[in-house]
Amino acid sequence: MSEDNKKLTEQIAQSILPKLKGLTEKHAKKVLQETTKSVSSIVKKYSKLIAKQEKDKERAKQKAAKDAKKKAEKEAKKKEKEAKKLAKAKLLAALIAKEKPADKVAPATKAKAKPRTRTTRAKK
Repeated sequence: MSEDNKKLTEQIAQSILPKLKGLTEKHAKKVLQETTKSVSSIVKKYSKLIAKQEKDKERAKQKAAKDAKKKAEKEAKKKEKEAKKLAKAKLLAALIAKEKPADKVAPATKAKAKPRTRTTRAKK
């Protein structure tokens, strides 16, 4: 048993024992043993629960950190994807801008199309 557990056991036992006055020496020893045994059991359970509670807090902190990291990575991927789309759009705009002057010159040299004349078909 650790020092803290021993101290806690002694404190609890000292608070209980004065209330048991009037017992014979034989019965007092039995009660003392049972009390000490019970109190030490309670203290052990208390210590385990405290340790478990601390572990749970630590796990919660780790999980929160992990979730924050995942969220940050997801956000970074989203920004990267958005940047790629933007770069692709800029590249496409630049290519279109280069082709537009060539397109403007070409329609100027085209001749206007003549209207089609309709012919009637002969019936069979």
